[in-house]
Amino acid sequence: MYRASATTLSSAPSPGLQPLPLRLALAIRREFGPGDREIDVPELHRYFADLSRGHEIGFRPDRVTRARGNPFLAMARELLAGQLSGERIDLAIVAHSAPEFDPRLSAPVNLTAVLPGNPLVFSLSGQGSLAPFTALRIAGSYVRRHGFRRALVLIMDQGVTPYDTPDRLGDAATALLFEAGGRRTVRVGYEADVAPEAFPEFEPAETVVVGPGLARFRPDAIVAPPGFPCTGLWAPLADGAAGPVLLADYEPLRRALGICVVAGSD
Repeated sequence: MYRASATTLSSAPSPGLQPLPLRLALAIRREFGPGDREIDVPELHRYFADLSRGHEIGFRPDRVTRARGNPFLAMARELLAGQLSGERIDLAIVAHSAPEFDPRLSAPVNLTAVLPGNPLVFSLSGQGSLAPFTALRIAGSYVRRHGFRRALVLIMDQGVTPYDTPDRLGDAATALLFEAGGRRTVRVGYEADVAPEAFPEFEPAETVVVGPGLARFRPDAIVAPPGFPCTGLWAPLADGAAGPVLLADYEPLRRALGICVVAGSD
């Protein structure tokens, strides 16, 4: 297990935002329609029942029976097809909020063989919509420690689950590729145990994108769609926002704030 301490922020402009040692070279995102992968097999009915026993997470056996979905691995492969050169990738992190649709598949294990260079790959969850911010911070730590030259952060949303969900969620994937020759510097910060009002103190940017929990504090901002808790925030960046971009999200259950500042292209 890799452990990283929280980056400390304050109310002054841009404090505590840690620069990533590699620059952003590619940002792409894709939404997916209904998938065709099935999980209606006896062992998975038992698996989901055991996993949810004693926890009030609204297990729905009927959803396992009729579920058709897009596994993380399938979305990653389609998103990255033709996008990466043959140069080796040293590190890839899969960041997600919803669990993998089919637990028999492991995106990190399979991506190790799919990505060039047989990179170190692992996944990160348990952070809600702030998983991408944590993934970026950890990627930066690995790059500094090991001298990596190329790092990939894959952000995933999965809308088909065997549990009750409050809103309709969609399937989507975002890829952020970092390398020494990238054109955009990136700084990232994470603040735990903070009120959402802390956000307005941060620096201006040409494009500001916030999660739904911060919308009332920044009426000038683009609000990420609620159906894509992890990938929606990054859509304007993947859509080509060229000037300085500030992305921020807030997790009320964790009272945590994530901020990422992407500089304009050189």
